[in-house]
Amino acid sequence: MTSPRLAREPLDDLSRWLTRAVVAAAVLAALGLALPGQVGRDVAVGAVVVVTVAPLLRVGWLIVAWWRSGDWVFVRVGCGLLVVVAVAAGVAVFT
Repeated sequence: MTSPRLAREPLDDLSRWLTRAVVAAAVLAALGLALPGQVGRDVAVGAVVVVTVAPLLRVGWLIVAWWRSGDWVFVRVGCGLLVVVAVAAGVAVFT
């Protein structure tokens, strides 16, 4: 069984962007190790941010694909996941 065209197109773009995110994280991590002092730490933090944000963007991207294909159960689950992550980030920041 194949998925509808609307559901496939965003996923094709998603794999390309996730590949770029992995390469960017690897380059930033390598530079973070190579650069001295605070600059190296800042670049390493950039690598951690890319590794953290990429899956959240993937969930957002999938929510759009599920919305277009009319799969409302997965739309609700994806939105619920993003809400849980947002609440956890809020708890981490304010405690």
